[in-house]
Amino acid sequence: MTAQPFGDGTRRALLIGTGTYDHPELSALRSPEVDCTRLEALLGDARIGAFEVRTLIDADRSTVEQAIADLFLGARGDDVRLLYLSGHGVQSPLGGKLHFALRETNPNRPDFTTISATSLHEIMDECRARSIVVILDCCYSGLFLPGAKGDASPRFAEALAGRGRVIITAGTRAQAAWEGPHLDTGTPAPSLFTGTLIDGISTGTADLDGDGVVGLQELYRFACERLHHEGAAQTPCMGGEVQYDIALAKVRRKRKPRSSPTGGTGSRSRGAAAPRAPQRPEPWRTRAAEGPARQPVLSDGVLVVHAPYRLHAIDLASRRRSPLIKMWYPSSPALHGDAAYITDKEGHVQMTDLRTGRRRRSSAVAVRDGLLGISQEVLYAPTQDGTIRTFTPSTLEPLAPLTLEGITVTSAPREAAGYTLFTAAPSRIRGDPADFDSDRVVAVSEGRVVWSYTAGTALSPDWSATSLGIYVALRPEGSSPSQRIVAVSPENGEVLWSFDTTARLASAPVATDGVMVFGDMDNRLVALDTRTGTPLWDKEKRTDGRLLTGPSLADGALFTADRAAKLVKRDLLTGRRIRSHDLLVSPDRQGSLTVAKYVVYATDARGDVHAVPM
Repeated sequence: MTAQPFGDGTRRALLIGTGTYDHPELSALRSPEVDCTRLEALLGDARIGAFEVRTLIDADRSTVEQAIADLFLGARGDDVRLLYLSGHGVQSPLGGKLHFALRETNPNRPDFTTISATSLHEIMDECRARSIVVILDCCYSGLFLPGAKGDASPRFAEALAGRGRVIITAGTRAQAAWEGPHLDTGTPAPSLFTGTLIDGISTGTADLDGDGVVGLQELYRFACERLHHEGAAQTPCMGGEVQYDIALAKVRRKRKPRSSPTGGTGSRSRGAAAPRAPQRPEPWRTRAAEGPARQPVLSDGVLVVHAPYRLHAIDLASRRRSPLIKMWYPSSPALHGDAAYITDKEGHVQMTDLRTGRRRRSSAVAVRDGLLGISQEVLYAPTQDGTIRTFTPSTLEPLAPLTLEGITVTSAPREAAGYTLFTAAPSRIRGDPADFDSDRVVAVSEGRVVWSYTAGTALSPDWSATSLGIYVALRPEGSSPSQRIVAVSPENGEVLWSFDTTARLASAPVATDGVMVFGDMDNRLVALDTRTGTPLWDKEKRTDGRLLTGPSLADGALFTADRAAKLVKRDLLTGRRIRSHDLLVSPDRQGSLTVAKYVVYATDARGDVHAVPM
């Protein structure tokens, strides 16, 4: 049966993955998030799946129910609707009704804490779309076997099948659906079943008849054959009733390599010696934190990883861990040379040696935790009374305090164009309503405010500064899907340009003197000219998943890390992907990867630090 072309109807997909569960009887799963983000990249690509995709990861019941209703209700005629679920499945204690587990699911009370197969059946009965596809990579009743998602005793296909719809399941009613082989603790793999679907679509090998289109039945046959060939203990099943195959994706044909002018792809003239390729350093990994932590910061040859109430330091040359530095407050430290500046138990500034973990000096000044920072060889420490105490970092000798009349700083300092920069908000008495219209950026020099930029609305904590501009993001208003980025002159605070994003920011933007880059919640990656605010890349660039950290810029390249467990290097001027590495990093919205001498240093989701030559 030949798959029909995409046609004129709308194509929408909803991908639901749940891997985190509050109830102790439901074990955590690591594949669902990777399953969804990699499928999203394929189905949402206009050149492949051409679906309008919405992805929900670990969402609550009301959000999932509303999203399912939005998917199916309102569809018409030639529309295609695709629903994908990855996670645990449970059944009712009495009657064996089927349910799909969510984060808050209580397996003993599934009727009130899950999405039932019955409710899905009922809402699909009301859907007027010509084609409905349901792909289920989940089983039931928890982990009966090591690594399995559950027991599949109830019948998925019989429970959900109906006219005009097709259901594909990861296994038979007597089999379990298995997670992927997580060989690296920092790199979750897709599940066996979904990983096969992803591979079949992305490589085009699921196009069994070679017509350039992957049909649903082709994809199903491909998955069955691949899993059987690999000896997997699961056999996908397909049920439903349609009179034609459904086109899921187009095949992107890879270009053949060009031959060299001399006739061979790798030939060289005899008189020219082949240049010796630079020797790449070996990748390595070492344990840092015991769980998610911020991305590493390099200071004086030491990689510093900040976890809640802990500071981990790793000497880059020897890869040896320094003694753990205990913190009394959760805020990030200020780093300068081989020292970290934190707030001690009494609220005083403390200088600690990164390599020994020993306290060097402290100051008896009580400061407000969270905003310590160093700019132009001065340590700034806001106090509870609104003033900012300043110190010489090497000795903690006090300098003249800085007083900001009527405002309170809301960020650690940054440096640009010879000024020290803060974001600030109006000082207010507790209980007074917030006055966001006066959020601002202030520039300080020689102990006084030189200029300030007032935003006229609330400022996001996401901002970046270079010698050419200060780039602040305004908080989105209400349910607005977009945000505005404003570029301000570091010389006088005047607005240089503004840019309205298509979707909200996924992380803080970063900038060099020529390029500013940000990623949004729809997986777009955007590069702007810092002088004019105009986009630099001629084609839209997307990441495989939503960014987990701010982008990093180094050596003319752009580095990103996303929820699809992809660490990617791109050419900064064109956005062209150069290479990628599988790694799921720890989320850090205000932080970014550290790049030094063509090596990327990243903290993974388990707290390990990785060195990845790229």
